[in-house]
Amino acid sequence: MMSKSFSSEEPKKVLLRIYGQVHGPRAMDAIVTESVIFTLLSERRLGPKLYGVFSGGRIEEYIPARPLLTKELSEPALSMKIAEKMAAIHSMDIPLSKEPNWLWKTMGKWIKTAKEERLTGTGKNEEENNIIKRLKAVDFEKEVEWLKKFLATVDSPVVFCHNDLQEGNILMLEDVHTDEEPTYRLHSYQEDSPRKSFDPLSQYEDANTIDSESSHLSDSGEPKLVLIDFEYCAYNHRGFDVANHFQEWGYDYTNPEHPYYYENQENCPNLEQKEIFIREYLKHYNYYVNDSKDSTPSIDDVNHLLNEVDAFTIATHLLWCLWSIVNASKSQIPFGYWEFALTRLESYMRMKQEVKKDKFGAQKRKICEVDI
Repeated sequence: MMSKSFSSEEPKKVLLRIYGQVHGPRAMDAIVTESVIFTLLSERRLGPKLYGVFSGGRIEEYIPARPLLTKELSEPALSMKIAEKMAAIHSMDIPLSKEPNWLWKTMGKWIKTAKEERLTGTGKNEEENNIIKRLKAVDFEKEVEWLKKFLATVDSPVVFCHNDLQEGNILMLEDVHTDEEPTYRLHSYQEDSPRKSFDPLSQYEDANTIDSESSHLSDSGEPKLVLIDFEYCAYNHRGFDVANHFQEWGYDYTNPEHPYYYENQENCPNLEQKEIFIREYLKHYNYYVNDSKDSTPSIDDVNHLLNEVDAFTIATHLLWCLWSIVNASKSQIPFGYWEFALTRLESYMRMKQEVKKDKFGAQKRKICEVDI
């Protein structure tokens, strides 16, 4: 009879990741890039341990956790911890192209798919057909050209970004029980996996995990978070990453009925909440980059990033509008892709008009000495 003896360093649980069927000329390039990034994060102790690789996948550390709820993003302790995690990512030096062209390449690819495939057919009902008609009337290439010119006027540092920091990609670590029998979990990687998954367990199973600490809960009682899913990771302007996270406060993907999400723009962070997040982010980013004991950000630094966020919020709406069009009638996940595309487009157009009328940011109060 085989003995059940395991060394103290032998993992009790592992995640076996299998690369499933992929399509497209650059599909394998994406897998290779993701694998290289995962390996680098593992070597630098910024991600789960890498136990082994093989031609069709890899074996990695399994970390028990649950995704955050949308409402938890606004909890001060959690928000500050997310800011710290984002700063850690942004301070990393990854051997990828440092040119901030991810946003434009991604939009260009999605526009091509939208025009040639998604907007040429019909919807399932009259409502979808009306939405498709409105989307077909938009010259997305022209909108991207305008957006490029507008964002070229914004001074926002280029850093290694997550580009999709929503609640489903932020995990709260659970207690680790060391007396459990070994467990092996299988995950198959498929191309074109959805940006958002609605099964809380699959949020981890579809994940590429990054964490700047060990996989045990913090003894200090602070929330222990893990950021996951680096499908869209690339060098980008930091203003986009922060703005995108703030916008996710207003979208809750737990609606059990069509369109399977709630839009609550009133839940997006106010000026005070933005300031708390940005101060914490800049404090940790300055420490990571400059290794300085005095990493307290100045008021000017906080206001500068606030301006970046205001500008790049427009880009987040156009990007995820295109993402939703591409996934409409293709994804098997129940989600109101056409409705989501339209609501993000309407937000984009509304903010664009504010810019063109020179009213953009005019009514936004800036942080000053008396706020401290």
